[in-house]
Amino acid sequence: MKVTQADIANQLGISRLTVSKALNNENGVSEKTKQLVLETAIEMGYKKIGKIQLASPYSDTQNSNKYKPMSNKQITLFLILGLDSDSYWAPVIRGMTTILSEYGYQLNLCFLTATDGDCFEFPPNFQPEETEGIIQFGNFSKKQMDQLMATHLPLVSIDKTMYEDGKLFCDTVMCTNKTPTLKMVKHLFDCGYRKIGYARDGYTQLTMNERWLGYLQGMKEVGLEVDPKWCFSGGFEEIVTKIEAEKRLENLDHFPDAIMCCNDMHAISFLQYFNKKQIKVPEMVALTGHDNIRESEIAGLTTIHVDKEELGKSAAELILWRIENPDRPYRMVRMYDYELIFRDTSRV
Repeated sequence: MKVTQADIANQLGISRLTVSKALNNENGVSEKTKQLVLETAIEMGYKKIGKIQLASPYSDTQNSNKYKPMSNKQITLFLILGLDSDSYWAPVIRGMTTILSEYGYQLNLCFLTATDGDCFEFPPNFQPEETEGIIQFGNFSKKQMDQLMATHLPLVSIDKTMYEDGKLFCDTVMCTNKTPTLKMVKHLFDCGYRKIGYARDGYTQLTMNERWLGYLQGMKEVGLEVDPKWCFSGGFEEIVTKIEAEKRLENLDHFPDAIMCCNDMHAISFLQYFNKKQIKVPEMVALTGHDNIRESEIAGLTTIHVDKEELGKSAAELILWRIENPDRPYRMVRMYDYELIFRDTSRV
């Protein structure tokens, strides 16, 4: 039976937070309590105890700690600067840190400048010799992914695409995308919308492709045709340029009565644009997003909730598994938890 920090806390009659701090050698816990927690964890067979270094009992330093986390153990997270919203990746990082800190790892954030697919220069704070694994997050090109793989360090990707032959190029963590998007189509249909369009960001991420496929299948299941004029692809400015060039808003009979967006930031951009053009939402055009970031709640956006913190935890757990199992086949971990959130930008 797996022993958890909660089991240790119950055994000693103390809080789980105290146990966590003790095992990670954090401030706020006495040396006596730390030693007691450590000894109890060893006796109970706590598996993560191997992640802690014990200090020599013959240390000459009178006030030396009995044990300490291995501070040189590091997982590097590569992010591309210019992600649409930090309210998406911030909870993902929080989830990673929660898991990694329990195992004595530090999370090293390496931000890369967004490019058009060219190779990047590794930032100065990336030290391969001090790194035990890499987590990648963002729309990296194949060249950029090749750079990460060329480090020969264990690599976990969040939401990244597969190679053309259908094989994973590294361990991957993803949310479910197709089913919730399909469900949103059916919800809009049930609310009376019949000209349901879709806005894509033009990226080739597997996540975005699956959301698009969910829209297509949903339209098929409710018996609606997909009109290409109702679907938009590319950066938001590119989409707006096309809408205005074709004077699409002058006659809404030829415009969708609902637009599903691949993510919340796309939907919020549409909402702001429609407000400027005096297009009332949802009376004239309904809008939905995907991800349920903080900005979507402020905007009153109908969207699909993604558990971003759990996504980070899953990525951290997978990289730790890969470090211990370097020769096992690549894995894709799926999270199937989602929720449709109905707010002001669509009829209920």
